[in-house]
Amino acid sequence: MGISAVVSLIVFVVVVIGILSQKVDKTLISMLGAVFLLVIGIFSQPMVAIRNYVDFNTLLFLVGIMLFVDVLKKTGLFESFASLILKIFGGNIYSLFWGLTIFVAIIAGYIEVIATILIFVPIALSIADFLEVNHLPFTLGIIFASQIGGMATMMGQPPNIMISSASMFTFSEFSAVMYPIAIINLVISNLLIVLFFKKDFSVKIDRDRLKNFNKGFSKDKKKFSIAVILFIVVVLAFIFHHELNIESSTVALAAGFVSLLLIGPKEVEEMLAKIEWDIILFIFALFVVVGALVETGAISYITELLVDFAGTSLKSISIIIMLISAFASAFMNNIAITAAFIPLVGYLPTLNPLVFSNLNPVWYALSLGTCLGGIATPVASLPNIIALTILFKSTGEKISFGEFFKYGFLIMILNIAVSVVYLNFVIL
Repeated sequence: MGISAVVSLIVFVVVVIGILSQKVDKTLISMLGAVFLLVIGIFSQPMVAIRNYVDFNTLLFLVGIMLFVDVLKKTGLFESFASLILKIFGGNIYSLFWGLTIFVAIIAGYIEVIATILIFVPIALSIADFLEVNHLPFTLGIIFASQIGGMATMMGQPPNIMISSASMFTFSEFSAVMYPIAIINLVISNLLIVLFFKKDFSVKIDRDRLKNFNKGFSKDKKKFSIAVILFIVVVLAFIFHHELNIESSTVALAAGFVSLLLIGPKEVEEMLAKIEWDIILFIFALFVVVGALVETGAISYITELLVDFAGTSLKSISIIIMLISAFASAFMNNIAITAAFIPLVGYLPTLNPLVFSNLNPVWYALSLGTCLGGIATPVASLPNIIALTILFKSTGEKISFGEFFKYGFLIMILNIAVSVVYLNFVIL
């Protein structure tokens, strides 16, 4: 590797360590890394590099979907979902937990996991408070269910959004492969949480109290009805956006701004301010940092090392990429790892056009690895960080790295083991 490749690799490692340490804000350290690379001239044409390496489809998708969720949240739509779940599954803690997590997993596949966390962790906490039960199993259940459910579609998880932009999967093609393993992974996750918190699940629910849970329908029936219709239309638009020849980011932006026009036209500044701009900038900076690895040849060098180690077998490369991306994501944040692996996978056909003519299994392996790795530790993904922040602000409870690791890492290991089998016998 040349000196510029070494420098770009060092900057990437420093950024990842900074994110992992949590001593410096993730957006600050990643932006400083990106700016440093631009200032020292790693890119011969910085603006061209930004255009080439930054996936604006992913960024605009997140902007649109965050806005859409914030607008719909004001109508009481999602709280009404929670109220309905409580009434249907509130007979005991087991049925409530399974009903809530399954619902969250389904929703996460269509409105993106970060948005799902922002909606449902506060709702789960309010349900736990109302029923006077332990917050922890419900919080962890929501975190893991949203991550696994988001894995099932190409718009549910940030890594999947990034992968789908690079691979050009259709929604139905991707979901047909990923939904079955996501269901299996969710069952494993839920069974383990029930086992971990067996004592908490033995608490009986007073069904008479459920009648007093009125966090339901919005008082403005017109806006609520509009929200329901918009939600259904947007989900359908995402499912068929390839057939309609419309980018996923276009659907998301249309969803966000049309919902704002119909539901909150006088609250434009307020709603735009609620978008998680720090997350958008964080991902933007990661694209630049990883782009430097591509620009300087570091990625091609690492890819060659990987192929030398794994051999020129599509099966071995896919499994190794799943394993490496999972364990790396567990400690280095799955968005950063996904951003690093996408150009690596894209470079494989250059090394062996015949073996790597069809990269679909490798893309699925990368999705499984990064998404499942994202549940292992508190710092493995943005949804984990956001969920635990909400828990602390709402209840004062703080989950340590070790405590989260005790649950998340075991669930990741078992799910990865099952996913390797699925990849080997179903996908490959």
